[in-house]
Amino acid sequence: MTSIFDRETALVALEDGLFTIPASDVYRNPGGMAFGGWVAAIAGRAVTMHHECRGPLVSEQMTFMTGVGPGEVRLSVKLLRAGASTQFWRVELSQNGSLTNVADIVTSTRRPTELDYQMTMPTVKSPQDSISLRSANPMAPEWISHYDQRIAQGIPLSVNESPEAFVWIKEADGRPVDRVSLLSICDTPLPRTFYVSEQYHPGSTVSMATYIYASEEDLAATASDFMLLRVTGASVRNSATDGRAELWSQSGILLAVSSQIGFFR
Repeated sequence: MTSIFDRETALVALEDGLFTIPASDVYRNPGGMAFGGWVAAIAGRAVTMHHECRGPLVSEQMTFMTGVGPGEVRLSVKLLRAGASTQFWRVELSQNGSLTNVADIVTSTRRPTELDYQMTMPTVKSPQDSISLRSANPMAPEWISHYDQRIAQGIPLSVNESPEAFVWIKEADGRPVDRVSLLSICDTPLPRTFYVSEQYHPGSTVSMATYIYASEEDLAATASDFMLLRVTGASVRNSATDGRAELWSQSGILLAVSSQIGFFR
């Protein structure tokens, strides 16, 4: 059975380097614009579908120039440069002939090395002992229900000691994680404004960078299990807020990190 995520990110190939997809009704925010993680995911998927793509996704820098509304989205994929093991891509997304997003993406084949260091995974409550995000935030948009999220620390729309939060997450329908879905999952954390105020502050992401460290073996081992998102913020002031996310497997492997800046009212 096709998962909801795969169905909603299924691109149609047109001529060379061009793809199209209707904006998802499922992955949509309350204001009517597409969830940024969905936008990031379809840009990544477009690169993987390009006939010249030779390696897995390792990074994406996405600029959100405007919201993606209902209707057709066109994606234009261009290979900027290719080396022996690394390729550099640009994806431009547009609606009605106007640019909405630009993504700079890197794909690369990498080999294991004798150096093997990573930071230590935080120690938090188990998923079973954590709080369902849906119960903590019943007004959340529909796309949130397609992720099983359990709050281990940090309650949204309340004044916490800091903007830091820990959330266990996986696809609600059991879809195994892969690189395209990682791009979406890294944008699931709620804005840091939600963790320093009881009031709702509308806002939007302007720029987001995601770096994938997981090997194919790491992703296969994680499969459809819970992953831990640790999200921090350095600043929530002057109408701007940042966010930095780490995504861990339950076995303690750092799968990806992501950072973004957004504006709020």
